[in-house]
Amino acid sequence: MRRGKGAIVVADANASERQGLVQKFSEQDQDVAVLEAPSADLLRTILAEQPVDMLLISEQFSNNSGLDILEQLGPLVQGVITILMDEYFSRDTLAQASRTNLYDCIQTPLKEADVVRLLKRRDAQKTRLSALVVDSQPAARHIIFKLLSDSRFDLMTSEAESGPLAVSLCKSIPYQILLVDPATKDWRGAGMVKHITDRQALCRIVLMSANDKESLQDQYHDVNISGFLKKPFYARDLDRVLHQLMKVPVSNLLKDDFYETQSPLSGSSLSGKSRNRAPDGGREIVWL
Repeated sequence: MRRGKGAIVVADANASERQGLVQKFSEQDQDVAVLEAPSADLLRTILAEQPVDMLLISEQFSNNSGLDILEQLGPLVQGVITILMDEYFSRDTLAQASRTNLYDCIQTPLKEADVVRLLKRRDAQKTRLSALVVDSQPAARHIIFKLLSDSRFDLMTSEAESGPLAVSLCKSIPYQILLVDPATKDWRGAGMVKHITDRQALCRIVLMSANDKESLQDQYHDVNISGFLKKPFYARDLDRVLHQLMKVPVSNLLKDDFYETQSPLSGSSLSGKSRNRAPDGGREIVWL
């Protein structure tokens, strides 16, 4: 997996849009390499010939759907943090973007906060992190291990079936993330958390339990717990927690209310109006 050493590519047929975005990235980081791809053929060439960390592609690119072009690129975009750009996203587009494992959908023109957030996400890819899954149930460990392995963050994952084994592994491996079911065999609660964090100051511990978070607060209130996941949880839930641990704002695709909270279309005053987009990407009638 690439680790934050490649270029950022802006794929947009509009020259002024490309150049404006290149400038925004350069203003935030003068050392970042930002390449322009005005056509799908040039985009394919760039991806094939050099390392790319991040790709921003317009939803309508060279008279084609950006999502269709990404599908055609196949393995060339594997491991690349990919962002779809458009003035406004329909529910269908957001659903398709989630299914195709895009990292984000961002409205244009991108704001400074968007650019800063994307650079933080790119920086988070530079270092491989070690994660340990602590759970007595083999099936649960397998599911969580798979979710972590599929994460877009670069993680090296181990597993432990008991508290003593987790402590033993922590003595020899510098873990940054522990996902712990507090019902794990011989896991001794807050005392074990303190034992681990005293020796590994950078380790962030996330509790995962079928019980509510409130039921664990009394036992763990005096130790540093970095997050909580209620079982069963899914890829989106885990991704949100990983963003929190990495101190990276979550992508729009991880926000359940992003569709409703989108800004009005550029240059339009849509206050008091409904605005939708047809499944094919064209705007539908705006009712006054």
